[in-house]
Amino acid sequence: MRHTLLRALPAGLALTLLGCAGDGIIEESRPEGTPLRASVRDAFVVKDIPAGAKKLRAWFELPVEEPLQRVTDLKVKAPEGWRIESDATEGNRFLYVAIPDPKAGTFEVEVTFELERWESAPPAGAGRALTAEEKEALAARLAEFPYGETTPKIREKANELAAGAEGPEARARKFYDWIIDNAEYWKKDPEHLKPSGKGSATYCMDSKTGNCTDYHALFQAMARVVDLPTQFVMGTALKKDLDGVESFDDPTKEPSYHCWIRTYFPGRGWVYSDISYADVDLSKKDYYFDHIDVNRVAFSHGRNIDLAPKQDGPKLNWFIKCYVEVDGKEHTGWSRQLTWRSVK
Repeated sequence: MRHTLLRALPAGLALTLLGCAGDGIIEESRPEGTPLRASVRDAFVVKDIPAGAKKLRAWFELPVEEPLQRVTDLKVKAPEGWRIESDATEGNRFLYVAIPDPKAGTFEVEVTFELERWESAPPAGAGRALTAEEKEALAARLAEFPYGETTPKIREKANELAAGAEGPEARARKFYDWIIDNAEYWKKDPEHLKPSGKGSATYCMDSKTGNCTDYHALFQAMARVVDLPTQFVMGTALKKDLDGVESFDDPTKEPSYHCWIRTYFPGRGWVYSDISYADVDLSKKDYYFDHIDVNRVAFSHGRNIDLAPKQDGPKLNWFIKCYVEVDGKEHTGWSRQLTWRSVK
């Protein structure tokens, strides 16, 4: 149970996502400026494994490869037999650990890697309507998902905002501005405002609050009304006050998760936005409509996710950190501690 293996991933295993997996669309926001260079340690403890368990399966996050993010020198320390798996739809990768006869107790997993992360800059060009071929190729980016449905109320508001807006960028900006102007990010007043905990478009629409998952679910639901493909990106914010902190006892310092969004503007390509960061810092409202900053690492794409190999339980609302099953049922006895340090 405690045997570990340390090795670097073979050269060429990294997956570069120039757009969305499987859609053939390659236009992309270009990297800009000087990248953040960082060493990242992602450490997990799986504990409270029940006596008598017959099978344990666990999936751990791995950083994605995309134009804004380059990952090198990735090393894994995990129970013997671990392997890298990837899904066929989103291009996500997982560190997969299967233990057929686990002993009660604890095991640890550690992933380290070197990260280069660039600021995004939107691609040049003017937007236009989707072609029939693009709409077919990007059907998955226009599909509804649990908690991201386009309800009649959301559709009515989206149509109202889009009326008179010329072009896809103008419509997207109307949705972006409306969410920021009409919702309050929950951390501004945590005693009275709460996130849904589910990344719910309806919750954000009705409650006028939420966190990053709620904000971006609402944007996706509105964008769908005017045939704007979107993709959800889940990752972790690399908080500047944790730069160089090797470990911490206070679990509130764990950077947890942060999400952002990509929107496909036909004729231009994929453009990144961060609506919740814009709401927290209104001085950067214009910036975060078509840029994202460097202090983050992306770990997965999409909502309503099947892992690889597929989990026994239902699809995951999103994937971040890890997911563990014991005898086919979700096991929540685990913790993560992500630390990082900038590298000159």
